[in-house]
Amino acid sequence: MVRLFPVWAGIALFLASCDGLPSLNGGGGDPVRSMSLAEGDVVVATPTGYCIDERTSRPSRGFVVMAGCALVSDEPSMPAVDGLITVQVGDADTALVDNDEEALAALLATAQGAAVLSPNGDPTAIEIDRLENRDGVVYVHFIDSAAPPVDGLEQLEWRAFFDLGSRLATVTVRGFARAPIDTDEGLSLLRRAVATIRDASPS
Repeated sequence: MVRLFPVWAGIALFLASCDGLPSLNGGGGDPVRSMSLAEGDVVVATPTGYCIDERTSRPSRGFVVMAGCALVSDEPSMPAVDGLITVQVGDADTALVDNDEEALAALLATAQGAAVLSPNGDPTAIEIDRLENRDGVVYVHFIDSAAPPVDGLEQLEWRAFFDLGSRLATVTVRGFARAPIDTDEGLSLLRRAVATIRDASPS
């Protein structure tokens, strides 16, 4: 039986403990489109139109936040699908997805899995809409009926679990309440983000 570490349930809470959402007035700095983590074992790169928010990212903890470049840098470009992307990369030897995708998908469908998906660890707040695994990635789309972990985010979330070498990685996508993301667009954005990170990482 696969086991998810509690750190995955804390992604949104960690973001909330920072300074909040990326500013709608822009970040005022040069655009950052990639960031090295885990002493170079992992490189997190952004999909088209997205830049890394250095203000809320914590590379030493394997945590990266991405948003439209115009929101977090002095570059005016914005992605076709505007959302907030977070990336969490685990320690070495936390990988568990490769060759065990079905077991992980089955776990996420349980109350234990729902508690992992919830920022508050409350499985009753999570309603899974779609679960699928392909090419070594488990994708889940769900509704979190609890208040968003950060004001301004919608309650729908897309999340992917996959391995980068010996490390477990998760990528999440949430739309903004001001501009909710269509379900299929969110999944497409999530897949692009995962592919970009996989292509950029040495492992």
